[in-house]
Amino acid sequence: MFKVTPLPSKHRVAISFEGNFDHDPADFRAALIAAVGKVQAHDQSFDLICDFTHAHVMPQDHATTGQAAIAWCIENGLRKSANVTASVTQRMQLKRVSEGDLRFGQFADHGEAEEWLAV
Repeated sequence: MFKVTPLPSKHRVAISFEGNFDHDPADFRAALIAAVGKVQAHDQSFDLICDFTHAHVMPQDHATTGQAAIAWCIENGLRKSANVTASVTQRMQLKRVSEGDLRFGQFADHGEAEEWLAV
């Protein structure tokens, strides 16, 4: 299950994943694109904060579609993406999916993620 919440005042989209990744990736992509359209700043930039703390490790097929979503975000103004994770496995997986891009940060708690996005 996923939840995508636009936060226009912060030019940010909050995403949370819970449980298994049994959702349709096309539904996630549509929700992401719609939310980004609501939060982009005048220069089209936006941030993401993604909460994986209540999710299982992402299956490979979702990791692949996740890379496509990341590419879309980069092409459409992504400034930073703060990923909050609960396990080393999740952090390693997200690091692999984001291919070392410095726009993507890995954090153990929301406070650190929010601080990083504020800079």
